[in-house]
Amino acid sequence: MHQDTPRARQRLFVSDAITAGAEMALSPEQSHYLEHVMRLKPGTPVKIFNGADGEWLATISELRKKKGAVTVESRLRDQQNSTGPALAFAPIKKQRLDFLIEKSVELGVTRLMPIITAHSITDKVRLDRLQAQVIEAAEQSERLDVPEIDAPVKLYDWLANWPENSHLLFCDETGSGSPIGEYLTESLAKPAGSVIDNNNVVNHTLVIGPEGGFAPDEIDRIRKQSFATAVSLGPRILRAETAAIAALAVYQDRIGDWSTRPVTRD
Repeated sequence: MHQDTPRARQRLFVSDAITAGAEMALSPEQSHYLEHVMRLKPGTPVKIFNGADGEWLATISELRKKKGAVTVESRLRDQQNSTGPALAFAPIKKQRLDFLIEKSVELGVTRLMPIITAHSITDKVRLDRLQAQVIEAAEQSERLDVPEIDAPVKLYDWLANWPENSHLLFCDETGSGSPIGEYLTESLAKPAGSVIDNNNVVNHTLVIGPEGGFAPDEIDRIRKQSFATAVSLGPRILRAETAAIAALAVYQDRIGDWSTRPVTRD
Protein backbone atom coordinates (compact mmCIF):
# COMPACT_ATOMS: atom_id res chain seq x y z
CA MET A 1 0.00 0.00 0.00
CA HIS A 2 1.33 3.43 -0.87
CA GLN A 3 2.37 5.72 1.95
CA ASP A 4 -0.25 8.32 1.03
CA THR A 5 -3.11 5.79 1.09
CA PRO A 6 -5.34 6.36 4.15
CA ARG A 7 -5.23 3.60 6.73
CA ALA A 8 -8.41 1.51 6.76
CA ARG A 9 -8.73 -0.70 9.83
CA GLN A 10 -12.23 -2.07 9.26
CA ARG A 11 -13.08 -4.48 6.48
CA LEU A 12 -16.60 -5.15 5.20
CA PHE A 13 -18.24 -7.64 2.85
CA VAL A 14 -20.76 -6.17 0.41
CA SER A 15 -23.01 -8.12 -1.92
CA ASP A 16 -23.22 -5.69 -4.84
CA ALA A 17 -20.72 -5.14 -7.63
CA ILE A 18 -17.97 -2.65 -6.73
CA THR A 19 -16.90 0.15 -9.06
CA ALA A 20 -14.82 3.27 -8.46
CA GLY A 21 -16.91 6.28 -7.46
CA ALA A 22 -20.02 4.29 -6.57
CA GLU A 23 -21.91 4.94 -3.36
CA MET A 24 -22.86 1.68 -1.68
CA ALA A 25 -25.41 1.23 1.07
CA LEU A 26 -24.43 -0.63 4.21
CA SER A 27 -26.71 -3.07 6.00
CA PRO A 28 -28.33 -1.92 9.27
CA GLU A 29 -26.06 -4.38 11.11
CA GLN A 30 -22.91 -2.99 9.48
CA SER A 31 -24.00 0.57 10.15
CA HIS A 32 -24.70 -0.19 13.81
CA TYR A 33 -21.35 -1.94 14.19
CA LEU A 34 -19.35 0.90 12.66
CA GLU A 35 -21.15 3.65 14.55
CA HIS A 36 -21.85 2.17 17.97
CA VAL A 37 -19.22 -0.56 18.38
CA MET A 38 -16.23 0.88 16.53
CA ARG A 39 -17.28 4.53 17.06
CA LEU A 40 -16.39 5.53 13.51
CA LYS A 41 -17.50 8.73 11.81
CA PRO A 42 -18.21 9.81 8.21
CA GLY A 43 -14.93 10.35 6.40
CA THR A 44 -13.27 7.29 7.93
CA PRO A 45 -11.66 4.94 5.39
CA VAL A 46 -12.69 1.28 5.29
CA LYS A 47 -11.94 -1.70 3.05
CA ILE A 48 -14.69 -3.50 1.16
CA PHE A 49 -14.85 -6.71 -0.89
CA ASN A 50 -17.56 -8.84 -2.47
CA GLY A 51 -15.79 -12.07 -3.39
CA ALA A 52 -15.60 -11.15 -7.08
CA ASP A 53 -14.13 -7.67 -7.65
CA GLY A 54 -11.11 -7.66 -5.38
CA GLU A 55 -10.59 -5.41 -2.36
CA TRP A 56 -11.32 -1.68 -2.47
CA LEU A 57 -10.67 1.39 -0.39
CA ALA A 58 -13.85 3.25 0.48
CA THR A 59 -14.84 6.15 2.71
CA ILE A 60 -17.82 6.26 5.04
CA SER A 61 -20.17 8.86 3.56
CA GLU A 62 -23.18 8.38 5.84
CA LEU A 63 -23.66 6.81 9.25
CA ARG A 64 -26.78 7.40 11.33
CA LYS A 65 -29.63 5.46 12.92
CA LYS A 66 -28.61 2.08 11.49
CA LYS A 67 -28.32 3.61 8.05
CA GLY A 68 -24.97 3.97 6.39
CA ALA A 69 -23.16 4.21 3.08
CA VAL A 70 -19.63 4.24 1.73
CA THR A 71 -18.12 5.87 -1.35
CA VAL A 72 -15.76 3.64 -3.31
CA GLU A 73 -12.33 5.17 -3.93
CA SER A 74 -9.82 2.78 -5.54
CA ARG A 75 -8.93 -0.88 -5.86
CA LEU A 76 -6.36 -2.16 -3.38
CA ARG A 77 -6.07 -5.80 -4.52
CA ASP A 78 -7.21 -7.69 -7.59
CA GLN A 79 -9.51 -10.65 -7.07
CA GLN A 80 -7.79 -13.87 -6.10
CA ASN A 81 -9.68 -16.94 -4.97
CA SER A 82 -8.51 -19.40 -2.35
CA THR A 83 -7.20 -22.75 -3.55
CA GLY A 84 -7.79 -24.73 -0.38
CA PRO A 85 -9.91 -27.87 -0.05
CA ALA A 86 -13.61 -28.25 0.61
CA LEU A 87 -14.63 -29.52 4.05
CA ALA A 88 -17.47 -31.97 4.68
CA PHE A 89 -18.56 -32.31 8.30
CA ALA A 90 -21.39 -33.71 10.37
CA PRO A 91 -23.20 -30.96 12.33
CA ILE A 92 -22.01 -30.78 15.93
CA LYS A 93 -23.02 -28.78 19.01
CA LYS A 94 -23.54 -25.06 18.44
CA GLN A 95 -20.46 -23.61 20.18
CA ARG A 96 -18.15 -26.17 18.66
CA LEU A 97 -19.70 -25.74 15.22
CA ASP A 98 -19.14 -21.99 15.48
CA PHE A 99 -15.47 -22.64 16.20
CA LEU A 100 -15.18 -25.13 13.33
CA ILE A 101 -16.71 -22.72 10.82
CA GLU A 102 -14.62 -19.73 11.88
CA LYS A 103 -11.29 -21.54 11.90
CA SER A 104 -11.98 -23.42 8.67
CA VAL A 105 -12.58 -20.16 6.84
CA GLU A 106 -9.42 -18.67 8.34
CA LEU A 107 -7.50 -21.72 7.12
CA GLY A 108 -8.66 -21.25 3.54
CA VAL A 109 -11.48 -23.75 3.07
CA THR A 110 -13.31 -23.13 -0.22
CA ARG A 111 -16.60 -24.91 0.44
CA LEU A 112 -18.46 -26.15 3.51
CA MET A 113 -20.61 -29.27 3.19
CA PRO A 114 -22.81 -30.39 6.10
CA ILE A 115 -23.50 -34.13 5.86
CA ILE A 116 -25.95 -36.16 7.91
CA THR A 117 -24.59 -39.42 9.31
CA ALA A 118 -25.91 -42.18 11.57
CA HIS A 119 -24.38 -40.54 14.65
CA SER A 120 -25.12 -36.90 13.78
CA ILE A 121 -26.65 -35.08 16.73
CA THR A 122 -28.97 -33.13 14.43
CA ASP A 123 -30.07 -33.03 10.82
CA LYS A 124 -30.92 -29.32 10.93
CA VAL A 125 -28.47 -26.57 10.06
CA ARG A 126 -29.25 -22.85 10.00
CA LEU A 127 -27.59 -21.89 6.76
CA ASP A 128 -28.27 -18.17 7.28
CA ARG A 129 -26.39 -18.28 10.56
CA LEU A 130 -23.49 -20.20 9.05
CA GLN A 131 -23.35 -17.71 6.17
CA ALA A 132 -23.04 -14.80 8.61
CA GLN A 133 -20.21 -16.59 10.42
CA VAL A 134 -18.42 -17.35 7.16
CA ILE A 135 -18.61 -13.70 6.06
CA GLU A 136 -17.33 -12.45 9.42
CA ALA A 137 -14.38 -14.86 9.31
CA ALA A 138 -13.58 -13.87 5.72
CA GLU A 139 -13.60 -10.19 6.72
CA GLN A 140 -11.27 -10.83 9.67
CA SER A 141 -8.83 -13.07 7.82
CA GLU A 142 -8.47 -10.69 4.83
CA ARG A 143 -9.67 -13.26 2.32
CA LEU A 144 -10.89 -11.94 -1.00
CA ASP A 145 -13.43 -14.72 -1.48
CA VAL A 146 -16.19 -16.21 0.66
CA PRO A 147 -16.59 -19.99 0.91
CA GLU A 148 -19.79 -21.54 -0.40
CA ILE A 149 -22.10 -23.41 1.98
CA ASP A 150 -24.13 -26.38 0.78
CA ALA A 151 -27.48 -27.48 2.16
CA PRO A 152 -27.26 -30.53 4.45
CA VAL A 153 -27.38 -33.88 2.66
CA LYS A 154 -27.33 -37.50 3.83
CA LEU A 155 -23.92 -39.14 3.64
CA TYR A 156 -24.87 -41.88 1.17
CA ASP A 157 -26.63 -39.42 -1.15
CA TRP A 158 -23.57 -37.19 -0.99
CA LEU A 159 -21.27 -40.05 -1.99
CA ALA A 160 -23.62 -41.19 -4.77
CA ASN A 161 -23.48 -37.76 -6.44
CA TRP A 162 -19.72 -37.28 -6.29
CA PRO A 163 -18.40 -34.85 -8.94
CA GLU A 164 -15.76 -35.77 -11.47
CA ASN A 165 -12.14 -34.62 -11.03
CA SER A 166 -12.49 -34.40 -7.28
CA HIS A 167 -10.72 -36.42 -4.62
CA LEU A 168 -11.99 -37.28 -1.14
CA LEU A 169 -9.62 -37.41 1.82
CA PHE A 170 -11.40 -39.49 4.45
CA CYS A 171 -10.13 -38.59 7.92
CA ASP A 172 -10.53 -42.09 9.34
CA GLU A 173 -10.66 -42.13 13.13
CA THR A 174 -9.80 -45.86 13.19
CA GLY A 175 -6.27 -44.97 12.08
CA SER A 176 -6.25 -47.37 9.15
CA GLY A 177 -5.04 -44.80 6.63
CA SER A 178 -1.61 -43.35 6.04
CA PRO A 179 -0.69 -40.26 8.08
CA ILE A 180 -2.26 -37.33 6.24
CA GLY A 181 0.98 -35.36 5.98
CA GLU A 182 2.88 -38.33 4.61
CA TYR A 183 0.17 -39.08 2.06
CA LEU A 184 -0.08 -35.50 0.82
CA THR A 185 3.68 -35.19 0.47
CA GLU A 186 3.89 -38.42 -1.51
CA SER A 187 0.94 -37.38 -3.68
CA LEU A 188 2.93 -34.53 -5.19
CA ALA A 189 5.25 -37.01 -6.88
CA LYS A 190 2.52 -39.18 -8.40
CA PRO A 191 2.39 -39.40 -12.21
CA ALA A 192 0.04 -37.22 -14.24
CA GLY A 193 -3.42 -38.72 -14.52
CA SER A 194 -3.44 -40.30 -11.05
CA VAL A 195 -6.47 -39.49 -8.94
CA ILE A 196 -4.52 -37.26 -6.56
CA ASP A 197 -2.42 -35.49 -9.20
CA ASN A 198 -2.85 -31.79 -8.47
CA ASN A 199 -2.60 -30.82 -12.15
CA ASN A 200 -5.70 -32.85 -13.01
CA VAL A 201 -7.84 -32.85 -9.87
CA VAL A 202 -10.04 -29.77 -9.72
CA ASN A 203 -10.38 -29.88 -5.95
CA HIS A 204 -9.94 -31.94 -2.84
CA THR A 205 -12.48 -32.54 -0.09
CA LEU A 206 -11.72 -33.43 3.51
CA VAL A 207 -14.45 -35.27 5.39
CA ILE A 208 -14.71 -35.27 9.19
CA GLY A 209 -17.06 -37.51 11.16
CA PRO A 210 -19.55 -36.57 13.91
CA GLU A 211 -18.84 -36.48 17.64
CA GLY A 212 -19.61 -40.20 17.93
CA GLY A 213 -17.60 -41.08 14.83
CA PHE A 214 -18.79 -42.74 11.66
CA ALA A 215 -20.81 -45.95 11.93
CA PRO A 216 -18.96 -49.10 10.78
CA ASP A 217 -21.07 -49.43 7.62
CA GLU A 218 -20.41 -45.78 6.78
CA ILE A 219 -16.66 -46.29 7.15
CA ASP A 220 -16.88 -49.33 4.90
CA ARG A 221 -18.91 -47.45 2.28
CA ILE A 222 -16.49 -44.52 2.15
CA ARG A 223 -13.44 -46.78 1.91
CA LYS A 224 -14.95 -48.58 -1.09
CA GLN A 225 -15.28 -45.39 -3.15
CA SER A 226 -12.73 -45.18 -5.96
CA PHE A 227 -12.34 -41.44 -5.40
CA ALA A 228 -11.62 -41.73 -1.65
CA THR A 229 -8.41 -42.21 0.31
CA ALA A 230 -8.37 -42.92 4.05
CA VAL A 231 -5.88 -40.83 6.00
CA SER A 232 -4.95 -40.73 9.67
CA LEU A 233 -4.75 -37.69 11.95
CA GLY A 234 -2.42 -39.31 14.45
CA PRO A 235 -2.59 -41.55 17.52
CA ARG A 236 -5.10 -39.57 19.59
CA ILE A 237 -8.89 -39.29 19.37
CA LEU A 238 -9.74 -35.75 18.28
CA ARG A 239 -12.96 -33.82 18.64
CA ALA A 240 -14.64 -33.12 15.33
CA GLU A 241 -13.65 -29.45 15.30
CA THR A 242 -10.06 -30.28 16.28
CA ALA A 243 -9.85 -32.87 13.51
CA ALA A 244 -11.08 -30.37 10.93
CA ILE A 245 -8.52 -27.74 11.94
CA ALA A 246 -5.68 -30.26 12.10
CA ALA A 247 -6.49 -31.70 8.68
CA LEU A 248 -6.80 -28.28 7.06
CA ALA A 249 -3.55 -27.08 8.59
CA VAL A 250 -1.59 -30.10 7.35
CA TYR A 251 -3.18 -29.79 3.91
CA GLN A 252 -2.23 -26.13 3.57
CA ASP A 253 1.29 -26.84 4.79
CA ARG A 254 1.95 -29.77 2.46
CA ILE A 255 0.16 -28.89 -0.79
CA GLY A 256 -1.76 -25.70 -0.04
CA ASP A 257 -0.98 -21.99 0.11
CA TRP A 258 1.11 -21.69 3.25
CA SER A 259 4.16 -21.04 1.10
CA THR A 260 2.46 -17.85 -0.13
CA ARG A 261 3.52 -14.64 1.56
CA PRO A 262 0.79 -12.74 3.42
CA VAL A 263 -0.61 -9.51 2.05
CA THR A 264 1.38 -6.37 2.83
CA ARG A 265 -0.32 -4.51 5.66
CA ASP A 266 -0.02 -0.83 6.44
